[in-house]
Amino acid sequence: MDFEAIAQYKKVIGGISMKILKKVLLASAVSAGVGFAGAAAAADLAASTPPSWTGFYAGANIGYGWDSGSVKSSMRATDPTADGVVAALLAAGSLPRSLSPSVHGFIGGGQIGYNWQLSDGWLLGAETDLQASGIDDSSTAGRVPAGFDPTLTTVTKKIGWFGTVRGRAGYLITPQWLLYATAGLAYGDTTIKFSTVDVTGCVVGGTICADGSSSSTRVGWTVGGGVEAMLTQNWSVKAEYLYVDLGKKSANIASFTSPIVFHSSAHFHEQIVRLGLNYHFE
Repeated sequence: MDFEAIAQYKKVIGGISMKILKKVLLASAVSAGVGFAGAAAAADLAASTPPSWTGFYAGANIGYGWDSGSVKSSMRATDPTADGVVAALLAAGSLPRSLSPSVHGFIGGGQIGYNWQLSDGWLLGAETDLQASGIDDSSTAGRVPAGFDPTLTTVTKKIGWFGTVRGRAGYLITPQWLLYATAGLAYGDTTIKFSTVDVTGCVVGGTICADGSSSSTRVGWTVGGGVEAMLTQNWSVKAEYLYVDLGKKSANIASFTSPIVFHSSAHFHEQIVRLGLNYHFE
C-alpha cells in the first residue's frame, strides 16, 4: 500500500478545494459589498434626518473561518523497558512528527452591543458575540518503517464554538457608513484528536495502537476590523474580519496495546470573515 502517494493525493485535493472555497467566499464578499452600497445609497436618498448610532443593538451573523496551523506529535514510553523500542520506532520514522489538516468551516451566531456616537464623527462601542462553529479537519499519513509493521496515523483539529468580548472604535465617513477597528478577549472550545494503528492489526503487547481526543475551553485574544452601513433608523448590515488566537492546545493519548503515550499539540489561530445584520433599539 503506497501511503505516501495516498497522503500526497489528499493534500493536492484538499488544496484545490480550499482555493475554490476562498474564491467563492471572495466573490460573495464582493457581491455583498455591492449590495451594501446600493442599500446605503437608497437610505441616503430616503432619510430625512441622519440616523443615530448611539444605543443598544442586537443581531445575527454568518461567516467562514480557517486555520492553517499544523499538529505536532511525539511519543514516549511509560515503562523504562520500552525506551529502546520507542527510540527505534522514532528513528525508523513510524510516527509522522507533523501533520497539517486543512482546517476550515462555516460559522454562525449572534451579537449584542452598545455604541456611543461622538459629536466629531467618531464612534466608540462594546460588543460581545457567541458563535457555533464547523471549523475542523483531519489529516492522515501512512508509514512503512524498516523493520516494523506499517502504520496509519490521523490527527484532527476542531473549534466547536467560540465567542469574543471586544471594544470597537470607528469613524463615520458619512452619517450612514462606519469604518471601525475592534479588539478584545476571545474564548472557545478546542479539540485535538489523535489515532495511530498498526495496519496488520492491533494486538495487546505486540503492536502500538492509540485512539483518543482532548477538549478544553481556552482563552485568548482577537483583533480585526470592518465596515457597517445603516440602512434605516433601526437596521444596519456589516462585513467583518477577525483574527482569533486561542493559544496552544496539547493532548496526551495513551496506547491501548503498549506502555507508550503519544503527545500532540497545535496552535489555534483562526481567521474569520462574516456578514451580520443588526437591529438598533431607540
